Amino acid sequence: MEVKLFPKPARVETAYLGLISFEAAIGLFNRARRACSDLISAFEIIGSECIDLARLVDPGMTAPVAAPVHALIELSSGPTIDLNGVLASFLTDALEGGLVADAVLATSNAQAKAFWAIREGLVEGQAKRGYHVRTDLSVRISDIPALVERARRFVATEHPGWIALAYGHAGDGNIHFNVLPPLDLADGEARARGEEITAGLYDIAVRLGGSI
Repeated sequence: MEVKLFPKPARVETAYLGLISFEAAIGLFNRARRACSDLISAFEIIGSECIDLARLVDPGMTAPVAAPVHALIELSSGPTIDLNGVLASFLTDALEGGLVADAVLATSNAQAKAFWAIREGLVEGQAKRGYHVRTDLSVRISDIPALVERARRFVATEHPGWIALAYGHAGDGNIHFNVLPPLDLADGEARARGEEITAGLYDIAVRLGGSI
């Protein structure tokens, strides 16, 4: 077995973005791949409905932007690249082109950690809330907006009162589509309904040519 090792990046730049939709987020990701190439070390997409879950871990947490969809982009490089300039230029073009509604470029390591604390906190918040449906769905990157839209419509129509959450790694077409039961639903009934929801979400992913 071969293990490929990479040197620790000398520079890391992070930005937190606000977008109008998952479609806009995927458009931005595709643009980032062209503009930033292999400097991209992370690109996370987060539906705004997830933010309240992060607040269960840190009630004082404030998201840097207010938008339907949030995104975290991180660039990494060696010491010779002006990484801050690369990311700032990319964000300026994206804002001027209307792909991004709002953007905050981290000016310190502490601020970058605060951005990532939102992504990490929303996962911890789900566990804190209790039982919930958890899925890890993978589709073509171009199909992520359709996956999220169909899955949200399925939950809203077939399982009203349940809360749909969508977030994940844009680069590999992977989306965590999780669903929270109503707080007053008995655990046994929630788990039974959860199995139905899981099966429905899997069916949506497969119909899009994706996998589980």
